[in-house]
Amino acid sequence: MRDKVIMDAYDVQAFTRYSMGHCRRIIRKIKECNAKQKHQKVTVEEVSEYFGINPEQVRSFFRPTGWK
Repeated sequence: MRDKVIMDAYDVQAFTRYSMGHCRRIIRKIKECNAKQKHQKVTVEEVSEYFGINPEQVRSFFRPTGWK
């Protein structure tokens, strides 16, 4: 299994427990700050930078337990 690279609003909601509308706004703001277009994806690094946490913490949240 591979590490998570791309995140969408559903992933942000699972990680933060914010409402879906708020997570969509977060994704839009990240795209705006990084000069991305609507169709471009947001990476784990960009989300972790927005929240001020380590990207590995985000990836470990999405890993199945017992996976290395």
